[in-house]
Formats: sequence, C-alpha cells, structure tokens
Amino acid sequence: MKSYLLVPKESIETHAKPGVRGTEQGERVLQRSTALQFMISGRAPDMLRSLGLNSATLPGRLPEVNGPVVARGKRKSAAKRGLKNEVQVAASEGPVMELPTAAEVGTYRHMPLIGATMAHFVSEQAERIARAELGKDFEFIPDTVHLTFPGPVAAGQIGPRNRGLSSLVNREWPEESGIAAAHAQGIKGAGVMLGILDTGVDADHPEHQDRVIQFRYVSLFPNSPQNPARDVRGFDPDGHGTHVAGIAAGTFHGVAPEVDLYVASVIESETIRTSLGRVAAGMEWLLHQFSRPENAMRPAVVNLSLGFPVQAPPGVSDMEYRLNIRALQTLVRRLVDSNVLPVVAAGNGGAGTAGYPAAFPEALSVGAVDFARRVASFSASGVVNQRPVPDVMGYGVNVYSSTERRCNNQAFYERMSGTSMAAPYVAGLAALYRCRSPDLTALEVRDLILDNVLKLPRTAEGRAGRGLAVYR
Repeated sequence: MKSYLLVPKESIETHAKPGVRGTEQGERVLQRSTALQFMISGRAPDMLRSLGLNSATLPGRLPEVNGPVVARGKRKSAAKRGLKNEVQVAASEGPVMELPTAAEVGTYRHMPLIGATMAHFVSEQAERIARAELGKDFEFIPDTVHLTFPGPVAAGQIGPRNRGLSSLVNREWPEESGIAAAHAQGIKGAGVMLGILDTGVDADHPEHQDRVIQFRYVSLFPNSPQNPARDVRGFDPDGHGTHVAGIAAGTFHGVAPEVDLYVASVIESETIRTSLGRVAAGMEWLLHQFSRPENAMRPAVVNLSLGFPVQAPPGVSDMEYRLNIRALQTLVRRLVDSNVLPVVAAGNGGAGTAGYPAAFPEALSVGAVDFARRVASFSASGVVNQRPVPDVMGYGVNVYSSTERRCNNQAFYERMSGTSMAAPYVAGLAALYRCRSPDLTALEVRDLILDNVLKLPRTAEGRAGRGLAVYR
C-alpha cells in the first residue's frame, strides 16, 4: 500500500493567476475562489475514479466533476460494461487488464483549492496505470516524510515549565509592541480570519471558551475513508496548539483577541510529527473555510509552527525529499495566491539551522527574542538558496499563555519558549494590521510588518532579520 500526493508539475513551477482586483466602489480586494486552481488538477481524480479508487472527499462543498478522461488508448467505461466498481483500461501498448474491485484498489481525496489530489493505492496495477496516464503532468510525491514542529525549549530554565492555575491580571506584551495602543483604538482583529495548523486547541479553556472555534481533526491516515477527518469541538491532547492560539488570539493574553479562529489538528501529541498529506488536508480545509461566500472577501492569516530540515532525514532518498520540499512550497504558495498571509516559525536549532517552510520566499519567517530584545540562543537562522532566515523576530522566550485543564476544569497557563511562540505573536500583529486595513493584500501586509520593525543593532549579522515585529 502506497500513498502519494499528486501535484500538477505546472503548479509547482508557476504561480496561479489570481482574479481581477477591484469592485464598483473601487476597493482594492482580492477575492478567494476556486478560480485559483490549475485547470489540469481535475484530471487526477477523474483518472483515479475511472480506475476504481473510492473517493474520500472532505465533507462540505464537493469539487466540480469534469467530463470523463480519455486515455491514450481505448477505454471501456464501467457503465457500458454494467460493472459498478470495475473498469477495463486498454493501454497504448499491451493487453487489456482487468482491475480488482474498488475495495482492493485504493482511495483518493481531491483537494481543488490547493490543486492537489491524495491517492492511496492498494493495487500495484492501478498505481502503474495511474503513473502511465498522469506521470507526464503530475508529480507523484510519496507521503512518507515526517515533519515536526519546533517544540518548546528550556531557554535556560531549570526544572519543569513554569505552570500556573490562573490567568495573569494583565497582558505582558511590552508597550513597544504597540499591542496596547492598537487595543485602545479598538483594533483587536475583528473581521480577520486566523488559521492555525498545530496539535489542536482546547475550545473550553478560559482563553477560548467565549468564542466559536471552527475545528477539524485530520487523522493520521487522511486518505482513509475508515479514518475520516472530523469537524468536532476543539481539543488538544498536547497543549502546544492551545498555547499558540492563546498567544495569537486568547481572550486575556492574545495579541488579536477578536479574530475568528480556524484550527486544524495535524500534529500528534505523542510523536510530535505530521506528514505532507496531513498538512495538505489541513490547508485545503482552511482554504475551504476561507472561501465560503460569506468569507471570500475577508482578510486571513495562517500560523504554521512546523518544519522540514534542509537535508533529507535518515532513510529518505534525496530525490524523494526534494519532491516533498517542492510540494510543500506549492502548498504555501497557494495560501499567498489566495490572499492569505503564511506566518512560519523559523525553528529552534540555533544559528545555521534554517529549514522549510521558513526558507520559502512565500513565507514570513519568525525568529525569537526575549522581552529584553535579545535573540534567543535556540532561534534558527541561516541562508537557504540565497534566502536569509528569519525575516523578523517575535517575543518567544518565557511567553505566558493557555495550555490545558484538569479533570475538575481548573485551567493551566504556562510559560513556554520557542519560535513556535514567536510566530503566533507575529501572526497576531498581522491580524491587527489586516483589521485596520482590510483592503491590503497579504503581500502588502507582509511589507508593512517588515517596514515597521524595531531594529536590533547589537545583534550578530543574520540572526534577527529586519528586527522585532511591532504594531505601528
């Protein structure tokens, strides 16, 4: 059994063409729509369906079904032969081959908003035919390489993480951050959608219980109809995602407490790992939510505290790894094409350890400083393919935020350190900017953040990007 992410080669190499900007009122807006997808992406699900693979499509608005795919050779449809789950395919060379029943062939999941299809093949014969039919236009990217999030680090603390049973009286963000000034002006993120891909979020924690959080759990096997993604009340068995959400949008401690939260759980609490397929499914779900008619014109930001190293991990070939990297970049690019700003944690490996997706030019990569503006020793930095990382810095040392609750409903707050904490701080700032100026595009907001930093002149070259991100 093999799982792949089928991504059009065209989309890996080029940007989608966004729709025309502007309205009758002259507003500068970029509406999200399925028009951003590459037309060729629909060939993959048509072909896989014709081979007998079952659809495991995400619940919600179903993608449009194109006309039947015509193979390079002659094909007899299952309908003409009176068979429900079988199809006969005549390749351009060789004999006609009969495929097994659908249960023995595999499953697929079409994700039109990111222009990709996940395919899980049980039948080697079906995989061979699919490769022959689609290999010219699609990359078959094995969904085997694990990603991790840059987990919290000790940052010089002795003993367990600092834990409290109650919220602090006031937010701790320094005056220089501009957060208090923004809130005093009524700018708290209202109208902005904030997406988070992480371990989840505890929707009943005091930091989050007064809002409705759109939540999806993406299973370890996102392409399996036996383990479907679930839209349920938000939960978080680890606490990392709840901490991230609290920093960006918590009621009492968040940078942008009035945003609408969309959280997809794509990282396991035990292994702290995920896969390209799970991230792709999470992004597709986010774009599906952001593209609903009532949301299509609203500004959006996505926080990604996960990453790939620069070099292939043990047991993974360099070619396979490069394919995963290229596909991951395509996914991040789809966010930008859809007018969504991706904010990415740089990583916690220290100097010379920058990885992906922080190193993609489409991402706004974030390193960590403490509240005295000193760069954290763990904060990743470096140059990858002539791209310096990070772009900006955020507060990421001993940051106080929500984590979990006891069985008697007592809520925990903890201080954590890491670029995973710095990224949601910057994502919250991006939400404040998008709240103040909703007509700005994602790239214009990125430039606004980069142009309004606090300089860190006593920092080693290459360690702090443009400086500390603040709201001005």
